[in-house]
Amino acid sequence: MIVEFPFFGAGINYFPTEISALRVFEPRYLLLIADSIKNQKTFCVGANLESIGQIVSEVKIIEHQDISNAEQIVIVKCMDIHKVTDVNLQKEYPICSTNEIIDVGLPPSVDELLKLQSDIKKVISMLIEQGIDLQLPDFEIDIESRIISLWNLCTKVPMSVEMRNKLLSHNSIDDRFKEINNYVQRILKKSFN
Repeated sequence: MIVEFPFFGAGINYFPTEISALRVFEPRYLLLIADSIKNQKTFCVGANLESIGQIVSEVKIIEHQDISNAEQIVIVKCMDIHKVTDVNLQKEYPICSTNEIIDVGLPPSVDELLKLQSDIKKVISMLIEQGIDLQLPDFEIDIESRIISLWNLCTKVPMSVEMRNKLLSHNSIDDRFKEINNYVQRILKKSFN
């Protein structure tokens, strides 16, 4: 089913459950944010306005603050991910048509998630020891929703935009788990060599 959303070309995507901040200053995006707040509607954030087929993140606003009359900081939470089928730039702000991404396959076991969590803690601890300004995040594995737990773990690992996009492009849960697990193992292996 194709669904339309207001579309913010922010240069990044978010994992489901991820909370982040957007700095908004372009007039069309300030209008998009105002309409989303007024109508209590979600919108999509994606890499750019040109790429059909890109994965975009459906977000809801959980907090906003005016910095000036021409700039806002908006705290958003990613609710879901979608694939863009079309972008309309002829309106007051961009609108994208999307298809929802449907996950396939079985989620990792609780033991696999706990092992990945432990390895992510090791990676973050090593980065902190190397002087990178990070804090060890809180972790919570939800045995009732292992798919959401896998997304939550993805949000904890420092990674490039390319790696984020690679993980977001997998609709196979097993492939997503293997990708993030291999990525974390490569970091650990590099650090111990």
